[in-house]
Amino acid sequence: MSAQHPLALRRPFWPWLATPGLSRHTLAVLAGFAVLYLGWGSTFLANHLALAGFPSLVLAGLRFLLAGLLLAGLAWQRAGGMRLGWHDARLMVIGGVLMLSIGQGAMVYGVQHLPSGLAALVCTSLPLWTVVLQSLLPNERRPAPVVLFGLGLSVVGMAALLGSRLDVLQDRDRLGAVAVLVLAQLAWAWGSFLFRRAGRGYSQVWWGMSAQMLLAGVILLGLAALTGQWQAFRWSAVSADSAWALGYLVLVVTVLAYPVYFWLLRVTSPTLVSTFAFVAPLVAVTLGVVVLGETLTTAMLGAAGLILLGVVAITLGQRT
Repeated sequence: MSAQHPLALRRPFWPWLATPGLSRHTLAVLAGFAVLYLGWGSTFLANHLALAGFPSLVLAGLRFLLAGLLLAGLAWQRAGGMRLGWHDARLMVIGGVLMLSIGQGAMVYGVQHLPSGLAALVCTSLPLWTVVLQSLLPNERRPAPVVLFGLGLSVVGMAALLGSRLDVLQDRDRLGAVAVLVLAQLAWAWGSFLFRRAGRGYSQVWWGMSAQMLLAGVILLGLAALTGQWQAFRWSAVSADSAWALGYLVLVVTVLAYPVYFWLLRVTSPTLVSTFAFVAPLVAVTLGVVVLGETLTTAMLGAAGLILLGVVAITLGQRT
């Protein structure tokens, strides 16, 4: 894994992060990880609450369209006019279509049919697909033995997780939602590989992030119109809780967490940043139990432990 992500921000997200001093820098990094863990860990709860008032494609489309507009305003303030070339357009398609439209759009659909904690645990399959692609694609370094061990451990844990939820296996909609969530992780992993193979990032990072979110918003809202979700949607049906949840998804989970993620990739190691893959699901499961009263059985806990141990092994195995 490279030490520099194609989208890594050249400047910190908050101006005071540039102030010299180890203690302030350390606090800034800790604050960044708190934003990442809590922000992305609470995504599933926020989507669950927002889906009470928004259809899935409408919700995902509005989230990225609004976030893209806000980031465009930040980009204008920080970088001035937009100057993106053909290479930027390629990255915009990869990020906007594979990672956001398919990856995040499918995730919202899955949360619509599954408990938020279970959906979060299924989404821990992202590192598994990364290892599979790394094994199959040419010119990629083959996984170390500890990575393959983690892959096997996570697969066993995933099978045990589904086996502990017979209601999911016996319900066609819920089983389909699991399949869609797995597809979402595969799309995100594939997009990540294409991003890295592109060799360099956006010529203007802030405009690039804004452009890919705007593209995802247009695609998802277009799909909402084609499927009839937009025509059936009524703003009057949106409760205050759903509206606040959408605002949280836009401001915290997207506009704040994404730049923080790329900033952390620049100032820390990719391995350390990738720990969100097994911390965020724990946050999601906890919030599902505490806030939504979701059931967490002993069998589910054991399966989740196997999955998370596998993800830890994969993450540590790819530390170089």
